[in-house]
Amino acid sequence: MTDFSESHQPPGLGRRLIWLVPLILVLGLGGLFYRQLGHDPAIVPQATTGKPLPAFTLPSLSDNAVRTQADLPKEPYLLNVWGSWCPTCALEHPQLVKLAQNGVTLVGVNYKDDPEEALSYLAKKGNPFVLNLQDSEGNFGLDLGLTGAPETFVIDRQQHIRLHLVGEVNQDVWQTRLQPCLNDLKAAKEPARCR
Repeated sequence: MTDFSESHQPPGLGRRLIWLVPLILVLGLGGLFYRQLGHDPAIVPQATTGKPLPAFTLPSLSDNAVRTQADLPKEPYLLNVWGSWCPTCALEHPQLVKLAQNGVTLVGVNYKDDPEEALSYLAKKGNPFVLNLQDSEGNFGLDLGLTGAPETFVIDRQQHIRLHLVGEVNQDVWQTRLQPCLNDLKAAKEPARCR
């Protein structure tokens, strides 16, 4: 009669399995990280890219007047989501001021912020925005596919999202990503450089 209560595993197999499982997990994660090397994490293809800017009814930060898409610029522009609470927003702010001084049209979306703190922030650092919308609840941000702040969108004449940038707008990002896309859109070309 066969005794099934005895284990027929070779001695030490259990100890080897204890080390093998973590090793497989580490190698798998290492492979995932390696696959991402060389990919630009700042440009995020989103479900909203290429689609119309979501409809909104939001108060203006400066005067609480209700604003809609009818109040947005008619030429291509940058839509920048920011907050006075956001350290990376403070890092990119001088670049945004410089862009505005050089004629780039910027619309701000003040995201989940206290209006008084946001206005104080702009008074101290300068206001690069032709219009600043207040998204206190974050609902417009959700509609945009936002992951946080800062995030910047290139918007075309038809109010379609052409590019979604996650993270800081610095000189390099401006020159290599945002400016070429805006230039194509302003020249009424196919926005090939908006990818």
